[in-house]
Amino acid sequence: MKKIVGVFIILVAVLSFSKNVYAEEAVYYTTSNGIELTEEEYNFLTQFYWDGYPDIMTIDQYEEFKNSDLLDRELIVKYAKQPENTPRSTSHATNAKVLKIAAACSSSDCMVTINCEWTLNPATRSYDVIGAYLSGVSLLYHNQTYVSSTSGATFFNNLKTAYNGIGNSVKLPSSGTDVIINMTITTTRGGTIYGSYQHAMSNTTLPVSKYYNFSLAGYGNVFSFYGSAVGIYDGMGGVDITI
Repeated sequence: MKKIVGVFIILVAVLSFSKNVYAEEAVYYTTSNGIELTEEEYNFLTQFYWDGYPDIMTIDQYEEFKNSDLLDRELIVKYAKQPENTPRSTSHATNAKVLKIAAACSSSDCMVTINCEWTLNPATRSYDVIGAYLSGVSLLYHNQTYVSSTSGATFFNNLKTAYNGIGNSVKLPSSGTDVIINMTITTTRGGTIYGSYQHAMSNTTLPVSKYYNFSLAGYGNVFSFYGSAVGIYDGMGGVDITI
């Protein structure tokens, strides 16, 4: 009888363990690429990037995310929309696009994402600029910058860097809707990051799009344009986050 009781207890323990593992790894959302996400993964990705990010995520990107420590990090993101004339916030909206900044931080560094989502289709599709002014923190590396739309995703590496900032020139797709521009960087902690996205209101070139310095007095508290770039960009307000 004791042996039977012992076997029963072991069986219950095994079934209980299996149930807990299944609960922890239960599929909450399956992406258009067939990636199965837990609720924790889905919530993190949509908060850190944007609502539609899981459906454009590649299998390679998911594996990189799954093998990282991002889910164990402190997630800093705010969604309160500010009026058009508010110079600093974590979310800035115009009638055509929404700019957001978020950070996932460990004790020593943060992965920071600056994301611009077009709510209308941009009329001019030339070289726009996305980037950050760094105050009290240092850039460790540029993770990625890309433009996503219904016509696909394109990665860009037209970087301009300085001790106090990083910018990237991106070419908007000639066709496609639901345009989203995303830059992800990794920095040290202990300061404030100001994010900006500037849209070219007329056609320009890649070299001209880099005619800027990094300045808190510039557009979005990041870009101070000079030379042929003056008057081309729309001056959208910026976002910032203290890490």
